Amino acid sequence: MSGVDYDLVIVGCGAAGTASALAAAERAKEENENLTIAILERAPFEQRGGNTRWTAAYMRMENIDKPADGLVEDMVSFSDSFMDRAYAETLRDEAGETLRWVESKGVDFDYLPTMFLTASRPRLLPIGGGRAIIDALTLRARALGVEIIYETTAWDLTLDDEGAINGIKVRMADGTSMLLKTSAVILGAGGFQGNKEMMAQYIGRDSHKIPPVSEGGLFNKGEAIRMALNIGAAGKGQFDAFHAETVDPRSKREEAGVMLFPYAVLVNKQGKRFTDEGVTTIDEQYEEVARKIFYECEDHIAYMITDQKMYNIPNYEEALQTDIPAIVGETIEDIANQIGVNAENLKHTIDEFNAACPTGEFIYNRVDGLATTGLALNKSNWSIPINEGPFIAYPIICCNVFTNGGLATDLNGRVVTGDEVAIPGLYAVGETSGVYYGKYPGGTSVLRCLVFGRRAGHDAVRYIAEKEKSYQ
Repeated sequence: MSGVDYDLVIVGCGAAGTASALAAAERAKEENENLTIAILERAPFEQRGGNTRWTAAYMRMENIDKPADGLVEDMVSFSDSFMDRAYAETLRDEAGETLRWVESKGVDFDYLPTMFLTASRPRLLPIGGGRAIIDALTLRARALGVEIIYETTAWDLTLDDEGAINGIKVRMADGTSMLLKTSAVILGAGGFQGNKEMMAQYIGRDSHKIPPVSEGGLFNKGEAIRMALNIGAAGKGQFDAFHAETVDPRSKREEAGVMLFPYAVLVNKQGKRFTDEGVTTIDEQYEEVARKIFYECEDHIAYMITDQKMYNIPNYEEALQTDIPAIVGETIEDIANQIGVNAENLKHTIDEFNAACPTGEFIYNRVDGLATTGLALNKSNWSIPINEGPFIAYPIICCNVFTNGGLATDLNGRVVTGDEVAIPGLYAVGETSGVYYGKYPGGTSVLRCLVFGRRAGHDAVRYIAEKEKSYQ
């Protein structure tokens, strides 16, 4: 289109942004539309991709063509029915087709080992994780002429006299700013977990102490959400919540998950249990436990206590993604002293727990019904005595995988106002679009980035083509 720097600008180079860019470039080629498309990425090349770069990219799929049973029902019920059912249904209906599209770009999928030794829903993974998705989609997009501009931050949107997008202001690495004229913008810049001010505003007190799950989250500073809200976009998703995960605070690696606690006990700094560690499969309870650690435990930290039987659990290493060795002690008192909890309380907690454990067969990979009895807080499954030293401890804190609050959109990713009217030329995808409330339905985040990123890319080409015709 004449008079623009780029027909379409995508903000963010994660799964959602790259899917949008490639889908748009392919659709433009199919329809003989000569469009100029650019991706703006805050990070340098070697750190591009936001959260996607670092994630294993679990997907809630039976196989590459079929979503897990109950996908729609899980997504709606986990949100206490605040999620739009049509959104979940669209995800279900287009997931297989979209993953086949990603596969056609060179990404292979398989059932690789995950952190979840017990799981209520299957997890399909791209071989090479999220980075494989980024590398494959950007390679194909570049081949179709999409330009990727690194170390560039978008900070404001401009509108024409009719309220349609006509520009985006960007700031370069040297601090200078410029206006890019454009016909459409797709915001795929993640959430706001890398912005301590927004975290305090929406998540609340001490939220600055919640680390992102990976360094990719530090690039997600929320400008994309803010600049859309500033021009009348509606918010959606639970702004005061985030997807939480249990990790080892000693580790500096991405997603240093500690997911073995269903087979152990968790204690706070007083040496006392505070949750049912075995209430259900790990994939359906780790988020709630992470939240309890942050909101209910002193100094926002807890400790997993177990013994040598941990090493008998098949594939236990997969559930310990931390790269820091366990804290080991010959006695429970020794462990208590090393982790700085009350030794008398911890010894009493372990002795009381051991006495309440039942006899029966321990089965690590499904709920086994081995429940304690007689405790003020019983454990529902996998209750086995902790009595074979040397004893083992891991510290655990809550990390922020992604924030839930974002922009309201329709099913094509068009950003809408509080009156549910689409803002012409503005789209939001991935974590920038708000959809989650309550409990996160695991394995749906990257999946929705791809499905709705592709839809937004297609619709943006339609919008730009129609706008061009209106000027002729």
